[in-house]
Amino acid sequence: MVCLPTSVCSETIEESLPAFTQSTATASLTLESAINAMLENDPQIQSNVENIKQAEADLISAGLLPNPIVSTSVSLMPLTQPFTVNRQGGPPQTDVAVSFPLDWFLFGKRATQIVFAQKNIDVVTAGYADFIRQRIASTVATFYDVLEAVAILELAKEDLQNLSEVETITSNRVKLGGVGSVELDKVQLSILTSRREVRMRELALQNAYSHLSTFLGTEESKLIKIAGDLTVKLPVKPISVETAFALAHDNRPDLLALQRQVAQMNALVAVEQAKAYPQVTSHLGYTRQFQEKAIGFPDANAWGGGLDVSIPLFDRNQGNIAKTQSAKMQSELDLKAKQIALSDEINQAVQTYQNAYQILTNDDPGQLDAARNVRDKIRTAYELGGKTLMEVLDAQRTYRETYRLHIAARSGYWHALYALNAAVGTAILQ
Repeated sequence: MVCLPTSVCSETIEESLPAFTQSTATASLTLESAINAMLENDPQIQSNVENIKQAEADLISAGLLPNPIVSTSVSLMPLTQPFTVNRQGGPPQTDVAVSFPLDWFLFGKRATQIVFAQKNIDVVTAGYADFIRQRIASTVATFYDVLEAVAILELAKEDLQNLSEVETITSNRVKLGGVGSVELDKVQLSILTSRREVRMRELALQNAYSHLSTFLGTEESKLIKIAGDLTVKLPVKPISVETAFALAHDNRPDLLALQRQVAQMNALVAVEQAKAYPQVTSHLGYTRQFQEKAIGFPDANAWGGGLDVSIPLFDRNQGNIAKTQSAKMQSELDLKAKQIALSDEINQAVQTYQNAYQILTNDDPGQLDAARNVRDKIRTAYELGGKTLMEVLDAQRTYRETYRLHIAARSGYWHALYALNAAVGTAILQ
């Protein structure tokens, strides 16, 4: 079973991946193991994990208390000559003070920053889940592209084999004088075209493998061996657009990310509003006065304290508050736009699946067998002299086109099914 989760399926990621990471050259890659390998090895996913770590680091920073500041100074030192009792001055003194800001606590500045950082983690996590959703959908689509390319290549090879057999039959008939050599030339021209088709399909398959390898985090596409086919045992009935949209509303992580972003912008507004409050810093200091030499009195120790408060008379952070309020409105509009776009996306995904389902269910499985039987019978009759070469080549072409439609119908079904799963954000069809 392939999951298209709102968040990463941890049990899936933690499974060992022998089909890819340990012995890719000898083991076959199923759809599930391809998804597991992508989740484990894709560097883009690993890069997105770092976004979460960075958001968590921001939360740590937001929760840290400000550092106290220690300041020292000496003052009233003699400039040109020493201070004495007869020539008094100063007295010189040494000051040591410790200051510590209080506004982070008094006005909730630190608390609002913590809330914002927590909201940011929520947004980044939802964004990561949506990236996983998209990468899984792309991996599944590419996997079925490979299966389709394999099937088309097998068809091209079968077509070449059949034409080679027709060439043998024609060559025998030419030797017996049943047909002219021009018919042998016609068959050989068809074989040349078929060989060109095989080479084109081999290149298409290699390109599909190469594309799949980018999701698996490897450059060795030649080592990948796919296990699976396009067989559809029991097509799943389509769901309604309303059902799909309701599921998407509950499961789509990108929609959740935008909803969380609105909450994050609300928290950011609170952060900027808290910054408008005064800056408050407390001071506690110690002073040593050296009086004995300067004025004839004993040296003295003293202490002092103070409080610095800024007066937000002009700068009350008006610009940043207005900017964040605008960003909040922007996030709400982005959420509304996403909901509108999601409705269209779901509608298209449902219609595409309904169409693929109808094509598959209306596709008579007997058509392919009938086309094969007609081809074989006409070829047998041609060998006995009862049919013309044109009839043989026409039957071969009909079989080939019927088979291509057969492959396209099944590939289209799987692509549409998993695209609908990705659109709603969960595996509703399997």
